[in-house]
Amino acid sequence: MLKIDREMKDFMAEAEDILMSANQTLLLLDAGLASGTCDPDHVNALFRAIHSFKGLVGMFGLREPSELAHKLEFLLDELRLGKVGLSHDVLDVFSETTALLKRLLQQTGMQEQIEDISKVQHRIEGILATKPSTDVEKPLNELISLDHGILQVLTEYEEHRLRECIRQRKNLYSIRTAFQLADFETAIKLLNTNLKEHGEIICTLPTTGGESGTSIGFTIIIATVKERESVASAIALPNATIKQIVYGDGNKTEQSKVDTIALKSISNTVRVDIYKLDNLMNIVGELHQIRNILGRIVRELRTTHSFSNISVDLQKAERNLMRKVNDLQVGILEARMVPVGQIFTRLSHMVKKYAREAGKEIDLQFLGEETELDKLMIEDLADPLLHLIRNAIDHGIEYPSTRRELGKSEMGVVKLAAFPKGNHVVITVEDDGAGMDAGRMLTKAVETGVLRPDHGLDPYHDRKDILDLIYIPGFTTREFVSEISGRGVGMDVVKRNVAKLSGMVDIYSEPGVGTSFTLTLPITLAIIKALIVVSGEDTFAIPLSSVLEIIQATKSQIETVEGREVMAVRDDTIPLLRLARVFNFPEDSSRDTFNVILVGMAERRLGLIVDSLRDQQEIVIKALGKRLSEIPGIAGATELGDKRGVVMVLDIESLIEGALKKTAASR
Repeated sequence: MLKIDREMKDFMAEAEDILMSANQTLLLLDAGLASGTCDPDHVNALFRAIHSFKGLVGMFGLREPSELAHKLEFLLDELRLGKVGLSHDVLDVFSETTALLKRLLQQTGMQEQIEDISKVQHRIEGILATKPSTDVEKPLNELISLDHGILQVLTEYEEHRLRECIRQRKNLYSIRTAFQLADFETAIKLLNTNLKEHGEIICTLPTTGGESGTSIGFTIIIATVKERESVASAIALPNATIKQIVYGDGNKTEQSKVDTIALKSISNTVRVDIYKLDNLMNIVGELHQIRNILGRIVRELRTTHSFSNISVDLQKAERNLMRKVNDLQVGILEARMVPVGQIFTRLSHMVKKYAREAGKEIDLQFLGEETELDKLMIEDLADPLLHLIRNAIDHGIEYPSTRRELGKSEMGVVKLAAFPKGNHVVITVEDDGAGMDAGRMLTKAVETGVLRPDHGLDPYHDRKDILDLIYIPGFTTREFVSEISGRGVGMDVVKRNVAKLSGMVDIYSEPGVGTSFTLTLPITLAIIKALIVVSGEDTFAIPLSSVLEIIQATKSQIETVEGREVMAVRDDTIPLLRLARVFNFPEDSSRDTFNVILVGMAERRLGLIVDSLRDQQEIVIKALGKRLSEIPGIAGATELGDKRGVVMVLDIESLIEGALKKTAASR
């Protein structure tokens, strides 16, 4: 039985944080495996994370996540004790299990059917069943000269780590010190933190040696590659002694005195549910509407009462309200922002798994992880980015032998980069693989019935339109289906999901050099600035982030080329779209002048012809009902607070896409 909603939300947030921490630790283990090492601190950190997760979900009565976390915890314990070796297969199981745990959380939160966990459980059991048997080892007192009383109280894990450090022939030191009873917990924690920077702490044991009744003594065993002087300088306590633990029957080294240190750690982070911020943002949107109403009242008072005291005072109050609402909005938007590095980290291990399955070597590079994006948008970007990277590995990067023959490095590069651009964030997925052959794509499109034989497209002049064929559901250039791709699904999903975020995808590809996908997204969809325009009999809102320029044009400046209206803007020919015709409103054919709103996303441009401009406003986009959500060209609706009712918000991406496709079709 789940607990009340408030507790459940706090639980979900804490559980997701634990899994995110676990995934970051998995990346560190993966990097260590690539260099031939396995840092025990990383294994322990992962073990603690899963142990905490198990306790948390168990407390909330979630059976499946608790059982799965228990299995994973046991496997991690065997890894800690050296009974299971770290390998790519083991890391894949860790990654697959943490991904499943996250899905189980989401299914619980959405009250959906919980998926079957038996497949992953069997994989964990399979690894445990095939672990190698351990040989009988020599007693530790035959390997090192350490006090027998200390050896007797070592835990199984501490003994394993000590043996491992002995095998690596690390320097072993015994440190003895004492602390006052009043503050020994803080003091010993600070000392351990400092020592960890110099080596691995095998154990920390309370011992005799302090003043009776006022202090307590401790013995710390540390393994390191550093010399004693370096370790001694890190202790910095006047009453501490350090001696080297020798192998076999070697001579013990002399004790040395050392000096004092202090450390401090402070955290002031508060976790906030994103949906609470959503609610606050909706309130800010309503405040903007109230401010707009006040602005209208002020203008009416100025018209009827000129510069009377009441109109002047009200205008000052309205402007002050505008500043405060804008400050509040900025503050909430900043609280919603998270670095895109969060999603990059999640993708990293999956990419390495795909690369191994495909038999390819991949160097995954990240740039701009600190770039910030709205939290809700980050979550919706995970699947599109995974599809793009997966396609880069399977379709783009060549096999090592092929790359060698082409004079390339055997290791292919997949680069994931993010950077801000005005009110947008640009994310690129780039590879140095084979690139896309427009001629081959045309042939395949005709063979599969995507295009007619008389399509009229030229691989040189219409390259952009040909590359866009990959967004058609069912279209693929693969001759066979692999575990990674080849089914003709994925790219249409990418385009659809990015469009839902009011974003756009652009492709650039050069055969033999590589392919780059560019995603251009608004920083947030919560509250946006919009240009309010009138066309025909209706009013529309155009996201101001997409508006590049407003041009006054005459009939003589508008030309018709191959059945499409275009206009020359400096050195470019821009396709035009009359909003009244798009939505079947009556037009005023007698007009000689027009307002052309030049809009654009990424590298694409379009001129929207409207009758008149009203003003700029802050708007909150509301989703349309299910029956209206599929109308092309409409992203949502908003209210302006001027008694005109609901105003449609234009979807610039789909308008540009539709206009450019019609232009290509006319050719």
